Amino acid sequence: LDPRFELFWSVNSSDATIHVAARAQTAGWLAIGISEIGSMVGSDALVAWVAETEGRVYATDRFIFDKSGPALDAQQDWHVLGGSQATNQSTGDTWTTVHAWRKLDTGDCNDRPIVPGKLHNLIWAIGSTDDVSYHGSTRGGSSLLLAPAPGPSILSPPPPSSSSSAAAIAAEADAAGRRPRSQGVLAGPQQQQQQESMLKFTVSGYRVPTNHTTYQCKVVDVPLKVKTHAVEWGAVLNSTHISAVHHAFLYGCKPEEYASLPPVGLGFDCMYKTPCSTFVAVWAWGGRPFTFPDNVGYPIGPSYFTKFVLEMHYTNPEAIDDIIDSSGIYLKLAPAPTLMDASIMKVGLVDHRALIRIPPGMPSWTQAGSCPSECTASVFKNESVKLIGSILHQHNIGRQMYTEVIRGGSEVATINRIDYYDFASQQTVPVLPEFELLPGDELRTTCVWDSTARETETKGGLAAEDEMCVDYLVYYPARHGQDMHSCYEVCASDNNGTLTMDPTSPNLSTFHVCGSGSNSLIPSNQRCTIDFGANKPLSVVNGCPTQTQASLAGIPPEAISAPLDSPPPSPPAAALSPPAPASPSPPTALPSPPANSPATTISPPATALSVPAAAAAAASPPDATGKAAPATVSNVLTTAVMALLYSFLALLF
Repeated sequence: LDPRFELFWSVNSSDATIHVAARAQTAGWLAIGISEIGSMVGSDALVAWVAETEGRVYATDRFIFDKSGPALDAQQDWHVLGGSQATNQSTGDTWTTVHAWRKLDTGDCNDRPIVPGKLHNLIWAIGSTDDVSYHGSTRGGSSLLLAPAPGPSILSPPPPSSSSSAAAIAAEADAAGRRPRSQGVLAGPQQQQQQESMLKFTVSGYRVPTNHTTYQCKVVDVPLKVKTHAVEWGAVLNSTHISAVHHAFLYGCKPEEYASLPPVGLGFDCMYKTPCSTFVAVWAWGGRPFTFPDNVGYPIGPSYFTKFVLEMHYTNPEAIDDIIDSSGIYLKLAPAPTLMDASIMKVGLVDHRALIRIPPGMPSWTQAGSCPSECTASVFKNESVKLIGSILHQHNIGRQMYTEVIRGGSEVATINRIDYYDFASQQTVPVLPEFELLPGDELRTTCVWDSTARETETKGGLAAEDEMCVDYLVYYPARHGQDMHSCYEVCASDNNGTLTMDPTSPNLSTFHVCGSGSNSLIPSNQRCTIDFGANKPLSVVNGCPTQTQASLAGIPPEAISAPLDSPPPSPPAAALSPPAPASPSPPTALPSPPANSPATTISPPATALSVPAAAAAAASPPDATGKAAPATVSNVLTTAVMALLYSFLALLF
């Protein structure tokens, strides 16, 4: 994960448990967590430390509800196996190692299930002492496949088959909820690497104004000769103050929009006036790259898009006058012939000051916006589309957000949901399995804001201090010429083709906006009033109660601790510290042990597993009868072999 933090793990499919060995450069506590969206808040965490004076290692199960820190779970589901702490005498670096296990699904609503085949947002942190307090900058994160999916691995190419067409592979991946980018129409990872290329759309040495909010755009001409597909997008971040970059959007320009375009390469202000309307790529602060499934890509080139507008949103609340930025968006390209065309639509609430109005001092102010059934029926007509990605977007006081599909008046699916929204971690989340959206379905996006820190009303708008409630949905197949780039319902008055959303306007009616431009308006002839939300309680998944312990008091020490491991047989002092790699490299998940292997086996941890047999028996996962598995000769032999193996590895380093 990092030169300062190593993680090893193994999954036992026979009893649905995961065993981990975490090793960190610290004499204090270490933590690993499974995060909802990659941020600290909303994470289920293992927090552990070594108490050398007691001769014990502690491992605690916690949940992070807010930025006050990790709260102890009333139900402790991490079970410690052992651990150690050693100091390199030549460098003075201390390394702490902890071994523990838990069920993949503990049944505790304050624990995040480890789902086979799913990428999990893993975070880690280190403290300098055993007192669990703020970690500062010693933290990080990564997306990891912790448990392999049943059946063929998504990391391995499928065996040759007569049905290995793009459609067959797409159907197989969709049915299994898997998205193997390295398979499909390309011949494999090596050929993919040879054939893919990259386009970068960036500003160049732009001096960000001292304004609180700036929208800067730039026209880019890409004279492609043949149709090509973008199969991945991501951010290019290159700034003297990265935190000033709020978002980067890439729009494709249709021929009828060319007349309004400034000269190619010329920067221009574009707040509330982006000249092109078709989303090609969407990135917001904290987002990681989004990769399309193998059978899908975003089409560019002749008959699609060769002119683009890059939109950069900067936030500069401190009026810093020396911010120089060269950030933007990249597209990874691949040959197009057999890929299906994707598109992006924006749903939710219109970011208008008259439609989002949040009073100050409200812990949970809720509003919802719909892409009505009339729109999906009008645009998609008799054909369905597949939803494959979603990026939920609010601003600084966003607390919770989700998009649901309503069919025939009933909720049938939740496309994406964040219960602990974090503006600093806005991900384009793959929709797994892909969801089939039918003509006539309604998409309802709900936002909850916490305005307790605000002293004045917060309104909808483009600035960071304003609020938004939008979901950018990636779908296929595209309906060229009939795509729905925006879809929402507004309460307004029609003044000669221009909608007025002032709540004091006469004759307010409901309008359905299905696309872009005045020809996309569908008046419903229904009178309406603007809904300014309500102070409602948070909608917590499954009604999960807050299960926390105020302190370690009341938790038996034997429930969360174990004796320290015996030290390995005298390795050189230098071997206690791992070699410093030139750059961090992600760990590789170790293969699962055989189904009949002892549940207490870890293969292999960073240091020897040398828990006494009695301790190992006490810490073993329960068997089918609910009793702890007894220590066996096999367990003891495994422990001895692991100690010898570690000693050998240590000598190599």
